[in-house]
Amino acid sequence: MSQTDPHEHAVVLSHIPSNIEPFLTQRDALSVSPQGAAASFVAALNAYVRDPRNTLPLITVSLDASLLDDDPAAYKGRRPRMAIIQTLRERLAAKPYIAASYLQNTSPLSSYALPEAPYLVAVRVAKDAIQGDRAKVFVHSTGSDSPRPLSLKRNDKGLWKVTEWSSLEVGIRPPASASRGSDDL
Repeated sequence: MSQTDPHEHAVVLSHIPSNIEPFLTQRDALSVSPQGAAASFVAALNAYVRDPRNTLPLITVSLDASLLDDDPAAYKGRRPRMAIIQTLRERLAAKPYIAASYLQNTSPLSSYALPEAPYLVAVRVAKDAIQGDRAKVFVHSTGSDSPRPLSLKRNDKGLWKVTEWSSLEVGIRPPASASRGSDDL
């Protein structure tokens, strides 16, 4: 992250919540800006890869309502569409280091081991990227040469919610532990 670029922001996450109540507190404080909402979503992804079953509500409350379906058994009767859940399972649960790569001070060399809190998320907001209730920001990955786009929409309560993030789920440098190869000489 460049220290001189006025369009780049380091958003601080004091912790990565593992359940809904502390996550909502953090999300509500951060998601008043597109940059904060992006960082909050990174926290949700990192919680999800550790415990998909119990942290799906964190993803749910980070997404725009248009991406949710009714489900009486889900958090407040809503959950992400099944295609979203399947994609999260296939892309992130299989490679949890992808989510960690969006936290600064991780790297492929350390197999994206999480640093100590607080966590920093580097977010770039391009000129004219915020248009009314829509925004597009770019989240820096320590495993990629270029930041990844994340699209957001502001809801009727003034909170920014994620509408598109597929680039955050793929294509980073593998962790050192995955590229060592076999020890069968």
